[in-house]
Amino acid sequence: MIKKENKIQVVIAPTIQEREKLMARLAVRYGFAQIASDAAKIIRKDVHSFDLSTAYFVLCSNYNFRGAVITTQRLYELAARGICVIVGVKSLPREYEFVSQTFYPGDLR
Repeated sequence: MIKKENKIQVVIAPTIQEREKLMARLAVRYGFAQIASDAAKIIRKDVHSFDLSTAYFVLCSNYNFRGAVITTQRLYELAARGICVIVGVKSLPREYEFVSQTFYPGDLR
């Protein structure tokens, strides 16, 4: 198990399938599952599938940082408190790089 920074963990990949595969590997490294196929079961496609007020973790494979600023702020607050927040994106806007720890295909081999 690796230590998580108190930042939003961002998996950057072109397709949702590739993001989910990378996120599953990352979830195993953080101790949320024993194997990647089990980790894939807790990954959601949309952040609104989680109740952010009571969530112990957030694993979302398709997130848009510019979609809802308040949701992004809430995710950052969760990450700063130590809650594991992993989101998948096609690209990360420059203004969110300082609150994010990024992972690309090949980083999690």
